[in-house]
Amino acid sequence: MTNQEIRLPTEQLWLELPPISAQAPRRLLVFLHGAGSRPEVFAPIAVSFQLKFPGATAAILQGLQPSPARDGLDWFDARGVAADRVERVDQATRAVATRLLALQQAAQVGSEQTVLVGFSQGATVALELARAQPGLASIVVAYAGRLATPIRSEERVSATIHLIHGELDSLVPAVHAKQALRGLRAIGADVTLDITADGTHSIGQDMIILGTTRVLQTVFRGRTRPRKPRARRTLH
Repeated sequence: MTNQEIRLPTEQLWLELPPISAQAPRRLLVFLHGAGSRPEVFAPIAVSFQLKFPGATAAILQGLQPSPARDGLDWFDARGVAADRVERVDQATRAVATRLLALQQAAQVGSEQTVLVGFSQGATVALELARAQPGLASIVVAYAGRLATPIRSEERVSATIHLIHGELDSLVPAVHAKQALRGLRAIGADVTLDITADGTHSIGQDMIILGTTRVLQTVFRGRTRPRKPRARRTLH
């Protein structure tokens, strides 16, 4: 890992990792863990992103409610059909937006320097945040995510969206990522989809490389083009 200090605020709202380098460009990386998990479990992924952006403060937000199925935290109650969950996802999105604004103010960065990374339930919240609060983050990386509701034709999403999914994901099948791609494309959003051939419902090293590469390509678009990772099937 690194010699960084990991600080958990008294309010237990997020796990914060300070920048690795004071000289590198200042950014804010915000992470939303999956259902039934905790911020500390996501720390290795956050550090991997920070190694690519050493001037960034990383904040792993903590889920909003105890998970009924695991010894961890969820962002919203996932019981029932998709329509039953819409208002719960909206509530979670509003809570995350409040925390994100507080982090931006503390780090003294704006939306252009903010990257939002979510996994599973966290990815759903990240995607919905990009839809409901388009001015809060410039880049969203959604691992194994799905939309809470289909994209509407009148919507406008200003953030660049990078969807990353495992082809063998049985909990959130890759078809949900493909549907999100089609919907976002239809409204003119800047979106990519990468499907890892052997990926399941997890974030392996290959997915971390994909995520950091996509963010680098977006941040430095027109200036440099990092080499793409191998062993994947990519949908543009």
